[in-house]
Amino acid sequence: MQNILILLLITSICTFSKEISFDEALDLLLKNNKELKSKKLDIKQSHAILDEISANNYGALNFKETYMNTNHAGYVFSSKLASRKATFADFGLGSYSGASSLNTAPHDLNYPKSIENYETKLTYDIPLFSGFELSNAKDIANLQIQANKVKYEYDEKLLTLELLRAYNACVASKEYVNAVKKTKKATASFVNFANEMYKEGLVTKIDLNQAQVEDLNTNSKLKEAENRVLLSHSYLSFLIGVEINEVKNFEDVNVSEINLELIQEEAINKREDFKYIDLNSQSLKKDIKIKQSDYFPKIGAHIEYGYSNDKLKDFNNTQDFYMATVGLNMKIFDMTREAKIEQSRIKYNKLMLQKEQFKDAIKLEVKENYLNYLSQKEILSEKIKAQTLAEDILLKSEEMYKNKLIKMTDLLIQQASLQKARAETIMSKFELTFTKAKLKLSIGKSLKE
Repeated sequence: MQNILILLLITSICTFSKEISFDEALDLLLKNNKELKSKKLDIKQSHAILDEISANNYGALNFKETYMNTNHAGYVFSSKLASRKATFADFGLGSYSGASSLNTAPHDLNYPKSIENYETKLTYDIPLFSGFELSNAKDIANLQIQANKVKYEYDEKLLTLELLRAYNACVASKEYVNAVKKTKKATASFVNFANEMYKEGLVTKIDLNQAQVEDLNTNSKLKEAENRVLLSHSYLSFLIGVEINEVKNFEDVNVSEINLELIQEEAINKREDFKYIDLNSQSLKKDIKIKQSDYFPKIGAHIEYGYSNDKLKDFNNTQDFYMATVGLNMKIFDMTREAKIEQSRIKYNKLMLQKEQFKDAIKLEVKENYLNYLSQKEILSEKIKAQTLAEDILLKSEEMYKNKLIKMTDLLIQQASLQKARAETIMSKFELTFTKAKLKLSIGKSLKE
């Protein structure tokens, strides 16, 4: 049993120590993210709404069983007629004794004995014409299904962008740790050769102490950097729903040659959030027609078949009944109709204005991302050159210090300059990949296109 537990522990450690790639993280995000699962339920809900509206075309079949015990004169008489058991005595003819008794109140009719009655029936109600209300409601439901689908696609892309940011933040944190470790190795070597030179009397103890202080500060920076790695891993784990503690290299995004005017037009045609607004504007246009349906007549049919008897047995065709009706209802005068239509028109016109404004906002967003992309690309190139130069300067400074041409403070300044250059290069890589991703998404493309 103990061996099994040890094996499981080793397996668990190996599992959590495995490096995760961006593609693996993306698969986990799409599989586990609760926000996306909620959006999928929105799509299912819109399908259910369409099914409900479509079902109205088939009408409704109902079964109804009614038990009655009453001595109400009207109900008793009506019940006996319905079950076809009424007699002349029920009409009160027992009190009739000729023309002179026409004004006499018939006792059997007005004061009947209480009765029991069971009415069993099936009813079927179906709308024949709804003034185009049902057909327009069905169109709106179809449009909402499409709207929820494009919204899901857009939210999926936004989450993918957030995943890229979180993933590359983990990579950047890891690279920064490696950069600080290089600094640590350098400061430790400074302490060593400063100590050797101090022993030989070539430098003062101040040089040794300065190197030791810088080495200790580097230890603190390393601890901070390692903590950033843990924090970045925690957020990435939160996004994908799986605990991880290692990532691979920067996930880059391919961006082909770009013509600004073309990608601005492409964005308007491809962006899911713009399609979402367009579909909602179509829905509001249909809503106007639904409000206008009040000007049309509503026609419906009602059919029922049943039995009426004083017992729940012995039914036969002497107690059955049927009824079929067709009803028409049309408003002649209602001043609220036009007000409701006008409200729908205003909502539609407002959304159309927002749609046009959103076009301009998309063009601006694409332009900003494009300009940032060009800028970040140049910045990264300069940062890499600056880092290479700083590395070369530090190597030469070390030789100069060993030859007592510069002081320890000058050497430490060059080391700090290199550390800063490395950090800025890492951050510039991060910013460039994120900017390229934002540019692709603003055009309406996915990161993998």
